Amino acid sequence: MDFKLTDEQELIVDSYREYMESENWETYFHECDEKHEYPLRWARGLCELGFDQIMLPESHGGLGLEQPAVTLMAVYEILGKYGAPTYVLYQLPGFETIIREGTEEQIEAVLSTLGTGEQIWNSACTEPGAGSDVGALATNYKRENGKIYLNGTKTFITSSLGVKYLVIMARNADDESMFTEFFLDMSKPGVKLSPLTKLGLRMDSCCEVYLDNVELEESDIFGKEGNGFARGERWLVGACDYGTAISAFEDAMAHANTRIAFGKPISRQQLNQLKIAEMCIKLTNMKNMLYEAAWNADNNGGAFDPAAAAMCKYYCANASFEVVDDAMQIMAGVAVASEHRINRIWRDLRVDRVSGGTDEMMILATSKGASIKYKQ
Repeated sequence: MDFKLTDEQELIVDSYREYMESENWETYFHECDEKHEYPLRWARGLCELGFDQIMLPESHGGLGLEQPAVTLMAVYEILGKYGAPTYVLYQLPGFETIIREGTEEQIEAVLSTLGTGEQIWNSACTEPGAGSDVGALATNYKRENGKIYLNGTKTFITSSLGVKYLVIMARNADDESMFTEFFLDMSKPGVKLSPLTKLGLRMDSCCEVYLDNVELEESDIFGKEGNGFARGERWLVGACDYGTAISAFEDAMAHANTRIAFGKPISRQQLNQLKIAEMCIKLTNMKNMLYEAAWNADNNGGAFDPAAAAMCKYYCANASFEVVDDAMQIMAGVAVASEHRINRIWRDLRVDRVSGGTDEMMILATSKGASIKYKQ
């Protein structure tokens, strides 16, 4: 496997580097984090550079790249180095799900926002009594008088305050073994939101979503009826975590080489040298794991191996948090008692061990994928 970027990929990465150096984005990120606001101005600039076209096929306005996943990984890496909140971008390169599962009308609704950076859609599965155990969900749909009626409660739903559409997973009230997804227009009567406050990832909203007899049409089904468990990829979370861990590491190294204690830089103190060595190992492991998964996807028709994606999320969510935690320890009071970006990133990464699939579920998915290869 050769992860060396092509000249075209290098030019793409350079354009995002220049964008991140065009102004002091950290001030803006801090304001958005404090206000719990989506950083639309920053996201719009990324999409003007073509960020939301990287993974799209040319037939739907994509860039037509030979290695879209590797290119996206390289972009996530450079954005992360500048401390960008890339977790708000998960849905922007994820349009392929809409293209694969959606109707023409649903596809048009989502792709009409291409280039704007706006939050347009996300999925809603988790419920008060059904998190990792998706099979226990209670939200249901029932057909009456030629319509479909949706009832239930979803919780911890990312982006739900800002998106125009949610893909809702529900159980058939007349056949409890059948799970189906619906493309829900959030402006429909019967939809109510209750915002939640998170430890981190504050630039992306999180709400409880109440569905009270929401009237739908057959055309609102997302994909085919009964396809409720057909999707799910975690690689992007790992890519985001790795990138932001780089920024914390580089901040800590700059501090460690200038902070003098006992007559020498603290980077030369043995306990800090151990931290630095372990941080380097974890960053290298994350990079190799993520680029390998991306390379394999590009050479497999764009599809990520579910077990590899789960492994990336599990390892990177934990390793990146450990890197940032060590960076915070090295920087000490500067990171803890100030508005330094490590403070924000530390909070964000701790949430990622729960958000988007818990560590425990990623372990199960990784183990299952490994076991299948040796099944006789």
